[in-house]
Amino acid sequence: MSHKPSIAVIIPAAGTGDRFGGSIPKQYSILGIETVLEKVVNIFLDSPGVKQIIIPVASNDKWIKSQSFLGDSRVVYLHGGNTRSESVFKALSIVEDGIDMIAVHDAARPWLTRDHFKELLNELVVDNSIQGVYPIISITDSIRKKGDDGFLPAFRDDYVKVQTPQIFRTPQLKDSLEKLMNDNLSLSDEAQAMEKAGFIVKPISGERSNLKITFADDLENYLSRDRRIGRGIDFHQFEDGDGLILGNVSIDCDLSIIAHSDGDIVLHAISDALLGASGLKDIGYYFPDTDEANKNLSSVKILEKSLTLMRESGFQPSNIDFVIVCEQPKIGPYVDQIKESLSNLLGISENAIGVKATTTEGMGIIGQGNGIAVYAIASLSNLP
Repeated sequence: MSHKPSIAVIIPAAGTGDRFGGSIPKQYSILGIETVLEKVVNIFLDSPGVKQIIIPVASNDKWIKSQSFLGDSRVVYLHGGNTRSESVFKALSIVEDGIDMIAVHDAARPWLTRDHFKELLNELVVDNSIQGVYPIISITDSIRKKGDDGFLPAFRDDYVKVQTPQIFRTPQLKDSLEKLMNDNLSLSDEAQAMEKAGFIVKPISGERSNLKITFADDLENYLSRDRRIGRGIDFHQFEDGDGLILGNVSIDCDLSIIAHSDGDIVLHAISDALLGASGLKDIGYYFPDTDEANKNLSSVKILEKSLTLMRESGFQPSNIDFVIVCEQPKIGPYVDQIKESLSNLLGISENAIGVKATTTEGMGIIGQGNGIAVYAIASLSNLP
């Protein structure tokens, strides 16, 4: 295939997830600032060549309509079948004309990397002797085989685990699933259907990080791999003036902050927290106060630069929490405005932002009303 292939992605999401338990299907559980399904879909929305994403869901699914990806015209959903094979077969009926390859990926496998997807796709593109690929990983645990007389010892090197995405040439996948439906059969993955129909499907080395959520504690155990924590602290003195800027919100008072930039101490502390969680240097490195170009610089630019560096490092903000410490002015009346402002700047919901204010009960220079401090913590998650 000399041209770049056009790709459709089918994400079966019609399962009830009985083993997961809980009040909602596992694909709608929250992972950072997204649902599991949103995280999965966004992987493919940002992958070159993907022209269509089809999501088969249960007929009684009441969560799909609230998913953020439905704003993208490439994403459609339909009611799936009683089995995975039926759901994928129904999805194939609405694949657009001209689609060269179809990837099928589990709705509960949110840690696929775009590079791995690209590697799998490339294997199929360059090898015309095969009609599909699927990722595998070796088994590291000791295993046994279930028999009539109990569990019998088995040699783990004789077995592998099979992952998704599995990628196939479109005509062959359609032919395989049609034969499967005609024979009234259901298989656990599409590679088996392809092989049963006589097509060649190549196993490719998978990634151990491409985990699947099956049980509730899978989600709890794996959340830590998606987290970075950083802390930012900043202090400034006051002088007489005509107001402060905190969190890009104007605070009406007769004080100003002594600073090289515009003195938005909230954005400074948050920026340092974001940079710290990303394993980067602090804002003094990127915006030194010895540089006249930074004189009276808007702290929004400092935050935007910090967010850019954070994303280049592969992370996104999950939540922010900070405390403003000062005797004056009163911060309480401005908390809602600050949360709204930061939500817009950071691209996270207001309920992921904690804003608190306190005093030092008259102790120290801040307690004398001569300064202000902010202590911030930022939690980051991996970019999908």
